[in-house]
Amino acid sequence: MSRTGNGKKESLSGLGGLELEPMAGPSAPAASSGTGGDQELDARGISSPLHVLRAHRALRAMQPGQVLTVLTTSEQTLAEFQALAQYVVGYELLSQEQVGEEIIHVLRRKR
Repeated sequence: MSRTGNGKKESLSGLGGLELEPMAGPSAPAASSGTGGDQELDARGISSPLHVLRAHRALRAMQPGQVLTVLTTSEQTLAEFQALAQYVVGYELLSQEQVGEEIIHVLRRKR
């Protein structure tokens, strides 16, 4: 489920019950192209490789220039998201940051 700009929840098929939330406010990455619709995927506690597959599926549903922020808890995801951006044409890894036990990956769909 995700919330649209007017507060309504929107169903996103194929994300396995994960909530995909639009990003708002100062937490949105500065690298955003301003196209709106940036989203956040909460994949904390999800086993490998499901978090990468769900992020890939979410990115495919997005428009070029939109940014996806993925929250995970496994350090293994650092290398996995680097590989996703390296080997899948059209995705750019903007940043990765570890905050406590949480790892934040920020990706952009290029085309």
